[in-house]
Amino acid sequence: MKSNLINILAGVTLLTFGQNANSQCPSINCSNNTVVSTDPSMCDAIVTFAAPTAIDICNLGGSQTFNFTGAQQTWVVPNGVTSINVDAYGAQGGSNSPQTNVNYGGRVQADIPVTPGSTIFIYVGEQPNGLTGGWNGGGNGETGGQGGGGSTDIRIGGTTLNDRVIVAGGAGGGGFWSGLEVHGGLGGGLTAGPGYRTDISTPGGDPGSQTSSGLGTCSSLNNPVVAGGFGFGGAPQSCGCEGYGGGGGWWGGAGSGNCRGGGGGSSYTAPSATNVIHTQGVKVGHGSLTISWDSETPNITQIAGLASGAAFPIGATTQTFIAESGGAVDTCSFVITVVDNEAPSISCGGNAIEICAGTLVSIPAPATADNCTSAPTVTYFTTGATSVSGNDSISGVLFNPGTTTVWYMATDSSGNVDSCSINILVNPAPIGSETVTECDSYTWSSNGQTYTQSGQYTEVLTNQSGCDSTVTLNLTITNSNAGSETVTECNSYTWNTNGQTYTQSGQYTEVLTNQVGCDSTVTLNLTINSSSSSTQTDSGVDSYTWSVNNQTYTQSGTYTAVVPNASGCDSTITLDLTLQFTGLDENESSYVAVYPNPTYSSFTLSTKDMIHMNYTLLDIQGKVVLTGKIESTEETVDISKLYKGQYNLVFEDESISPISIIKN
Repeated sequence: MKSNLINILAGVTLLTFGQNANSQCPSINCSNNTVVSTDPSMCDAIVTFAAPTAIDICNLGGSQTFNFTGAQQTWVVPNGVTSINVDAYGAQGGSNSPQTNVNYGGRVQADIPVTPGSTIFIYVGEQPNGLTGGWNGGGNGETGGQGGGGSTDIRIGGTTLNDRVIVAGGAGGGGFWSGLEVHGGLGGGLTAGPGYRTDISTPGGDPGSQTSSGLGTCSSLNNPVVAGGFGFGGAPQSCGCEGYGGGGGWWGGAGSGNCRGGGGGSSYTAPSATNVIHTQGVKVGHGSLTISWDSETPNITQIAGLASGAAFPIGATTQTFIAESGGAVDTCSFVITVVDNEAPSISCGGNAIEICAGTLVSIPAPATADNCTSAPTVTYFTTGATSVSGNDSISGVLFNPGTTTVWYMATDSSGNVDSCSINILVNPAPIGSETVTECDSYTWSSNGQTYTQSGQYTEVLTNQSGCDSTVTLNLTITNSNAGSETVTECNSYTWNTNGQTYTQSGQYTEVLTNQVGCDSTVTLNLTINSSSSSTQTDSGVDSYTWSVNNQTYTQSGTYTAVVPNASGCDSTITLDLTLQFTGLDENESSYVAVYPNPTYSSFTLSTKDMIHMNYTLLDIQGKVVLTGKIESTEETVDISKLYKGQYNLVFEDESISPISIIKN
């Protein structure tokens, strides 16, 4: 059973992981059992596997925090732990200021080497509240002053000041006097902060460094009587006004009288410490110290089997590993099984064998190979015309006529099988015939002869096995034929023989199949004549008779007629006709003259008597198509947008006769 415990002791917060109750401390986990096939063409397999993993469930790492108790505290290094991380804070100096006083203790972070099972001595500094200096090196104050803060340290190998390997300096005492702020020096750093009153121009106790305490103020500046020492802060004695103690540290800060703050104590790390970080003036109140450590990794050793990446033989190999931590061990195993799934190879070597009936057959044993077995077992059986079975090679067997397939099977020691086959074709002395119908001629493949006459032909052959074979050809020859047709057409012709449409004269050929299944070649001799067209422009008076079609026209216009041309194809003739009409001269009225008439696009009204008279143009249905007013003696009227035909021009003065207008 495993548990995570948090023990709260006096001044100690303990957070550990994996405390052992009644279980094995080291715990090892192996891979699962694995089955693999042999590598190609090999009788073993190169196998890689994941290395086992192990943890020490009794020492999974953790952290422990030590707070101020006013007494020495101890910590025993767990098994397997060889390095710890320390986060130490020195105490704040005493302060009687009603305002915020920042005489805070220093901080040190570092990794230090340790020995499993050894005892470490821990001293956590105190923030004083009065004249007495803080526990672990804080200097005393006097009269209305305050003591310096105690340092926090770790001691290994003993409990003297010389056994300290990490020290976090405490701050100097500070306060408030006669309305003025008295600042204690900041604790920590390789050289701590100085004490002063109001500002640094009124100095108090000097800070501790890596080699000395410094001096302070006692009736005079730089007075050694208030100096601190190795591990403790200085204390004023009969210096006048209020006195403040120096902070404890590697070297303590000097105290100060005359209402000036004590100096801060310096921090320190032994040369063996790594990842060191010094921070000055960060801790409010008492000091503290936290130790953190990582889990222990057990040592893993393989005690049976083969290494990862080795060649594993066919069969099962047990892999066994042990994990050791603190004298305790745990064991795990897994099995790697290599199986041979690769079939042997077998080759029957060669093509089918063809022989004559009655011939004994002997066939050499096929070639075999295997990745593990030197000589796989060979058996055979047959299918087809002959049924026989046996071991190794087939020999002295009389095969029946027809095709027999011989199957060879190769089996290795793991039961893997491969096969091959070869066909045995036994030819009887055959007498065969074939019946052929061909057009015009036939070339017989049996002898390469070409025949153009029907008949029966015989050939004696030798087959591939040297056997005689008599073949008779019953041949019927039918004949192809040919024909032609001559056609003359206008523009195009669709030939019903093939459904193709032709637009050019020429000779065209189509191959058909006649009644006996032979080619029938038909030739088309085709002449294509073209249609034609033309336009005739003419004019007449009142009417016009067109000689092309003997039609008489009484109106101007465009007319067409289709007649045969010289080649017998359609000839389309277009007549563009213009008619003049009698009785419609260019002086239709004694008041007005109209010209030209007939007209294509416009006509002119010429008058002297009808200026400012309105006129209307009507179509033959009496519909008004145009109105206007004569504004001058020569008035042009645009009728280009009107349809061809006859129109009547009517005037506002009804005594003036209408005038007929012809629009071509």
